[in-house]
Amino acid sequence: MAVETGKIERAPWIFIIPFVIVLMVLGTIWTCILPSNMTLFYNPGDVNCSMEFTAMPYLTILLGIGFSYLARKKARAQTLAYIYAATIVCTYYLGYGTYDMPAGIPAGRWTNPTESRAWLQWFMAPPEDVGPQILSGGVPVQWGAWIPTIIYWWALFAMFGLFMLSISSIWRRQWMDVEKVPFPTTMAVHQIIEQTTGKTKRPYLIGVVLGLGFQFPVYLTTVFPWFPDIFGWRVNTACYGAGWITSDSALYAIAGLGYFSKNPALGALFYMAPLGTLLSGTVFTAAFFILTQIAYVMGYYTDIMNLPGCGRAECGTSSYVWGAPFKWSIVTNMGGGLGLVTSYIFLNRRYLVSTLKEAFSETGKESQQDQVHYRTIYLLLAGSFITIVALLLMIGLSLVNAVLAPIMTFVFYFATMFVFSRVGYNAIGLGAYGLYYLRAVWPELPTNRTPDYVLTITLMRQAGSDGFSKGWGGGLASSFQGYKMASITNASSRNVFQIMLVTALLAPFVWWITFLWLSYTIGLTRLGVYEANTGVARDIFRYADPSNTWSGIDPQGMSGGPWVPNLVAGIIIIWLLSFMHARYVWWPLDQYGFILAYCSRGFSEGIWTMIVAAWILKALTLKIGGSKLYESTGVPMATGFLLGYALSILAGGFISGIRFFIPF
Repeated sequence: MAVETGKIERAPWIFIIPFVIVLMVLGTIWTCILPSNMTLFYNPGDVNCSMEFTAMPYLTILLGIGFSYLARKKARAQTLAYIYAATIVCTYYLGYGTYDMPAGIPAGRWTNPTESRAWLQWFMAPPEDVGPQILSGGVPVQWGAWIPTIIYWWALFAMFGLFMLSISSIWRRQWMDVEKVPFPTTMAVHQIIEQTTGKTKRPYLIGVVLGLGFQFPVYLTTVFPWFPDIFGWRVNTACYGAGWITSDSALYAIAGLGYFSKNPALGALFYMAPLGTLLSGTVFTAAFFILTQIAYVMGYYTDIMNLPGCGRAECGTSSYVWGAPFKWSIVTNMGGGLGLVTSYIFLNRRYLVSTLKEAFSETGKESQQDQVHYRTIYLLLAGSFITIVALLLMIGLSLVNAVLAPIMTFVFYFATMFVFSRVGYNAIGLGAYGLYYLRAVWPELPTNRTPDYVLTITLMRQAGSDGFSKGWGGGLASSFQGYKMASITNASSRNVFQIMLVTALLAPFVWWITFLWLSYTIGLTRLGVYEANTGVARDIFRYADPSNTWSGIDPQGMSGGPWVPNLVAGIIIIWLLSFMHARYVWWPLDQYGFILAYCSRGFSEGIWTMIVAAWILKALTLKIGGSKLYESTGVPMATGFLLGYALSILAGGFISGIRFFIPF
């Protein structure tokens, strides 16, 4: 079936708005009715921890093409790009993280009523006599009591969505037209459109079969005890596909060996990353093994031989993440992230100045019919920023913390995008790595908690420095990916901007309405998202305790000693790598491979195996057949695998949802 690519059309609002509403309603119900052990990996939104894999766009693009075929019409690539843009924004509200933040704060009315009473303004959660009714269900929703809560949390998350959209819009031209940042996650979905322009390539079909043949048996292994464990998923393997070294293994003596990834979908994404980034990741991985072994011999990591492979990654002060001398999470996730943002803005300062000049000029390059003028973008940036600060001041944050919250959220998630946009992996997120700046606000941790402290820590720990599905970071990830799809399909970036703006306003509102209706109808305690690992039942204020070493605001406590030198070292390393990579063509190593090799979640998910495998396979492909073989065989097979992988996740989630109503 052909796909029409040439004609620029108006955004199909008659379709898009109902589409967003239906997708949010069905997607929210889908996630809620999954068993608690399935919400992380088989929801229709954001799955698999730092892989942040989004399966739903694959389905909506397939359905868009399929319905066009049934209607005997050509599916326009531009229209499919608009569907993708709306879907990807919705997707990050349909993942597992939404039920920890924002749902967890109103849930404090029944999970921790004493602290909820002390820290929350009346409009942040329903009255104490109303909230608990949601647990057992079977009663109508008391909308009158919930409306102030819905309005506040909708406004805060919607404004962060617009704030992030404005940031991606500022950098759109540089990333899409100049640097042509690859975005493997978007390229994989775009291949579905590519494969419909003519005869589907055999490598693509082979990839689809391999993806289905891998992931669907993994699902069956997880759900049905009688199904054979073909890939060893039940043995020393985390749900995201990382196996760990046990103490009886012959490889246990290797100090740097903890986890190893068994998930080929990660390798398929990495295969589409720049070869230089994969080479850098491989070189820095080799350096990690050497440096760790040397450090162990010198007396560091003293307990590492008493820890299983999973513990070696991030458990305590003998782990790779927190242990001296390197304290890689501080070097990479904290200092490295700050270094990425500051070095990039410095190196591209002329571009940023040019956007400001265009914003204040009467006409500019971006004032064409299919573009958005920078004046509009900067007004959106200023308006959303001011509104966010006002909303945070309303709940008790100090002026300093209210102003710093959106700024540091931008720094954290902008840093994540540099790696995610190149390899499809959130190397910097998922953890308490965005709160270090608060030590400048609180040099000494308070002995008496205040609403300012509790809510700043809670919001920044959960929504301001974690995975994309917590809401704030998803706005940046989705808008960049939406612009990428517009770029490669020649869709109007103005239309995509408008669609993502409307979706960012609509999606969180529909989510709240659907979540409350379902919970009051069925009973929240019957839903998997209640007891899930990131579910509503967890005490949302658990990190806002100064005595909790792992709150995120105490890097010294987490790492067992001074941490600022490691932070500074991370900034310097990234600045040096950025300068060398930008200045000298012959310099082989880039800053993104460094982050990928030494990031916290990378250790916990054992991604080094897939970095090395992807580098070897891509290098061999280019060596044997050049870019022709890579484009005709390598990319179709990798993206086909990801389509099969996505369909398996969606099929598994759908089957698990059916089991909620019909146990089998």
